[in-house]
Amino acid sequence: MLCLRTAALAGGLGLGLMAGAAMAQDAVTLNVWSDTPRLTMFDLYDKTHDNVTLNVTTVAPADLIAKIQLALQAKSEIPDVIFMSDIGYTAQLSTRRSNYLMDLTDKVPQALQDEFYPNGNSPCHVNGKLLCLRNDLAHDIVWYDKPLMEQLGKTLPTTWEEFQKLGEELGPQGYVLGSATESGLLQAFLVSDGCDLAMPVEGKEDTLKIDLTTDKCLKPARLIDAMVANGSLSKSGVFEPDFVNLAKGGKVPLMVGPTWFGEYVIKPTYEWAPGKLADALPLKWDDQTQPLTWSWGGGTYGGWKDTPHPAEVVDLIQWMATDVANQTNAVTLPAHQPSSLAWGARLKADAYYATPDVFDVQVAAAAYSHPGYTSLRIIVADAIAKIVTQSVATGGTVEAALPALQTELVNLAKLNGYQVE
Repeated sequence: MLCLRTAALAGGLGLGLMAGAAMAQDAVTLNVWSDTPRLTMFDLYDKTHDNVTLNVTTVAPADLIAKIQLALQAKSEIPDVIFMSDIGYTAQLSTRRSNYLMDLTDKVPQALQDEFYPNGNSPCHVNGKLLCLRNDLAHDIVWYDKPLMEQLGKTLPTTWEEFQKLGEELGPQGYVLGSATESGLLQAFLVSDGCDLAMPVEGKEDTLKIDLTTDKCLKPARLIDAMVANGSLSKSGVFEPDFVNLAKGGKVPLMVGPTWFGEYVIKPTYEWAPGKLADALPLKWDDQTQPLTWSWGGGTYGGWKDTPHPAEVVDLIQWMATDVANQTNAVTLPAHQPSSLAWGARLKADAYYATPDVFDVQVAAAAYSHPGYTSLRIIVADAIAKIVTQSVATGGTVEAALPALQTELVNLAKLNGYQVE
């Protein structure tokens, strides 16, 4: 356990001592469960708020749900505030069995909610209630090797059709434009035209729309299949050695990936040299007026609905997600717009990138975030990995796997208490 404690400060003699004693009496202790990257942020809150002491326990993200359930059953050591690294945790912690999360809908001022990027808090809305606040955005954009694209004499694609055509030209030459087996990216491809891949139905609690038979699903599936056939989408995942070696070897001129890919995958893992990496807006289909881009990640803060200190819990959650000074040094792009602008100044000044507008592109792309990127009690990406990835890896096609994926998703949804349309 990491305990972050700040002593109450006495203001001097006489009345100052009395005020200090009162402050100490009024101070409350909040128990916080965090991942490691958020520890310095919670520490800063503790140091700047004399009326609150934080007892912070680091919990492995994969263990969070089980530990919360055990604490609720035991009715002891229940944390007041938690950081959730997976957007699915919000839905999983707001069930009758695991009824943990506080409803923040009327506790967080609407004006503050409006400061988040469009759909920034979509993963926090479950059945019409705001159950958390988003820490960071992770929407997909286009990452590309600027000098390599120039060397190849290729124009940056702006549509999925142009993306496919680029693959037709470069695939036979040994270049790849991404992975056809990475479930997070497969999901992004499949929903890019509005495919109903387990999408919540507005106005109907615990209801999902699952229909993979429409052209909005078949069109991206066929694009993936065509690009696998010509070699421009790899059968290796983006973290697997084969793909990493291609990226290191200058064979990945362009790929779709979340905003954190630049700092945390391409720079350290693919080892692209300074002056190569740039980004561009998400792709759209020819018949779309604007892109519809998925996300991959984005943590959230939630609080215990029965905490003895609700006001302090709400204040801590709000501060962690929206304090500009705190978020300026955050790990990834903040979901809170004013905080993100301060955070982005660092990227603007980073000579590593090939263009000075890398952050501006990410801000513009946020406007196209898919509203269906929400918290569910089922993990769609896992179903994709089980059905679609396996099909592609063994020589099958995405299109042929869609009926089995629909069956899998419908069964999972019903087992987890959803109505399916």
